[in-house]
This record gives sequence, structure tokens and C-alpha cells, in this order.
Amino acid sequence: MKLNITIFLIFISSVLFSQNEPWKRPLKICQSNNGVNFSNIQTFQDSSGVPNVIKLPSGVLISVFQWFRQPVGSLSWDRVAVKFSSDNGISWTQPQPIVVNGLPSNFSRPFDPTLAVTDSGRIRIYFSSGLNMILDTSINTYSAISDDGINYTMEAGFRFSLPDRPVIDPAVIKFRNLWHLINPFSNMTNGGAFHNISGDGINFTRVADIPSDMTHSWIGNFMIKDTNELRFYGSGMNVWYSSSTNGGVWSAFTNTNINGGDPSVLKLSDTNYLMIYTGQPYTTSASSNSVAVNDFYLYQNYPNPFNPVTVIRYSLRENIFVTLKLFDVTGNEIAVLINERQNQGNYNYQFSTGSYQLASGIYFYKLTAGKYSDTKRMILIK
Repeated sequence: MKLNITIFLIFISSVLFSQNEPWKRPLKICQSNNGVNFSNIQTFQDSSGVPNVIKLPSGVLISVFQWFRQPVGSLSWDRVAVKFSSDNGISWTQPQPIVVNGLPSNFSRPFDPTLAVTDSGRIRIYFSSGLNMILDTSINTYSAISDDGINYTMEAGFRFSLPDRPVIDPAVIKFRNLWHLINPFSNMTNGGAFHNISGDGINFTRVADIPSDMTHSWIGNFMIKDTNELRFYGSGMNVWYSSSTNGGVWSAFTNTNINGGDPSVLKLSDTNYLMIYTGQPYTTSASSNSVAVNDFYLYQNYPNPFNPVTVIRYSLRENIFVTLKLFDVTGNEIAVLINERQNQGNYNYQFSTGSYQLASGIYFYKLTAGKYSDTKRMILIK
């Protein structure tokens, strides 16, 4: 019976997640001369998420990401893939799924990938994996090593694990002879991160957590600006960055002009920065009962997962009657959060579990404006 329940939960999780990102989103690529204001935004890859880009000692750029090209179950569905560029990101190879040899047969496929160059010049990938796809305590950060960026060999043990919660979305870099590994809080009341350091990129020691707030999530990637400044570009209302001289103490947040998530920024020169990030969802026709670009836009709630407060953000492009409803995983309506006519503009609705008796799990919020609606999921972890 326990096995059947687990299989059912995995199935429900995959079905629910398929209604949202990242297969409904493209990766975008853009450039900047200062690392703050980016332009020349183009599509980097269809139906993808959680990108990372680094420069190899040869000068070749390599980007890794989670790829969700249809059909479901194909070699390109829910696979970590890589692309290469030999001209500083002007042109890229076609995506190619990676192979991780030695991954335990009872582990989930790798996800949330990030890359680093080892001291010997090899390519190491850090990723999330575990015994199943439910965000339980078996999900940890692991690594694998490669000579070509495509074929990897699993490295023994985990890089970071916690006994009471999953460890996801790793970001790794070597700065001033010390490796830094962070993972954003997974059952969070703010957007901070767990912080680990290492001398070899394999054996990490946990140090003080990195604090943050509800509008600045440490889901993103590191970037070295120079020998004295390490940056982290993270997710929020806009992509932001914070700076540090040691990887432990960080500056105030600086917002970029990019509205997206999971950013990875690479400094190519003093006046050339490259960013790859997860863009906004594809727009579809009204017949599919999805959001219309001319009426409103519903953003993913933040933080997510959350406990006990999260912010649901949406934009109205006209004065219109709006309802915002909350549903459980079976589709039962839990509450009507908003039911009123609202003016054109941007809205932030703060949802708190304090008024409801909600267990940990998956929930949905549905925004209806006029004849159009959009639904997204959120995860409560207590």
C-alpha cells in the first residue's frame, strides 16, 4: 500500500507540475556592458529551465539546463542538456542530453544542474537527485565529472544533505581558492540559502546560512566580477545581484532590468556580460482557457515552496473584475481570496496560511479576469 501511495504521489506531482513551468517557458539570452542593464534579448532554448553558463579554459562557453521538448518520454523530455559556443555566445550548438554513468538505478533523473571547472581543468556538474521525485529528505546535491561536458561519471557520496528537508537548486563556484556551494531554503519563510565551503569542491563543510527576504530568492548562480568581488544573481520581482568579498557577507541587492528567473551571468570582459535566464511563459489563444496577453498576466508565487506566507503577483492591463481562488490537489475550492473589480496595474496579494488549516502539500491558485483565467501551483512545506 505504501508503494502504491508513493507512485500515486509521483504521478500527481508530475501531472500538476506539467501545467506550469518550465515546459511552458523558453530560456532567454541577453547582453550588458555593466552587468545591470541588459538588452538584445533573444530566445536561447525552447521549453527549458534552470540554466547555467560557464567558460572553459579553452575559451569555449558551455551552458547546461533542464530540457522539456515534447513528446513526453522522448530523449529530450525532462533531461539535462548542454550547448556549446566558440564565439562568446554569438552562436550555439544544438542541445544534447548529457549521460551520467554510475547514477544509482533507484535515483531520479538529475535536475537543477550547475557546472564548474575543476583545478585540473575537467568539468564537474552538480545537480539534485534522490530516491524519487517527491521533494522529501532523499533529495540531495550530488556531482559527476566529465572531460567533454556530455559524458559524466558519478562521484561517490553527496555534496550536501540535510536530515529533515530536501536540498535543491545548487549553485557552485571557486572564489579566492575556496569553493562555495549554496542551496536556497526549501521550507522557507524568507529567500535565504544554506552555505557550504570546500577546499576541493567535493568535501563541503556547512557554515553560516545566507540571510535574505521574501522578495530576493537565492535561486540563481554565482559570477566572479574580479579577484575582489563575487556576485550572486538571484530571482525575485526582477533578476538581482548581491556582491561579496568572501562569499559569506553580502551587500545590499541591486536590481537588473530583467524580469525572469534562474539567472546565470558570465562576465566575458569589462564591458561584456552575458545572461541566460528563464523567460515568461508562452502566450496561447483564449480557446485554451489560458491567460491572454492583452488582459492580464499571472506570475508564479514567491517564495515557492513557502511557509507560512507567500506573495501572489499579477498585472492587469485594463480595469476588470477579478477573482482569485485557492484549491487543493483534488480540485476542491478552499477559499475565495479576491472577488472584486480592480483597476489596471500591478498587484501583490500576500497569502498566509494562518487563516486556514492547511497541511503540507500542493495547492493551486486560479486568477480569473473577465473571460480569461490562469492557474498555477504552489507548494506548502511545514
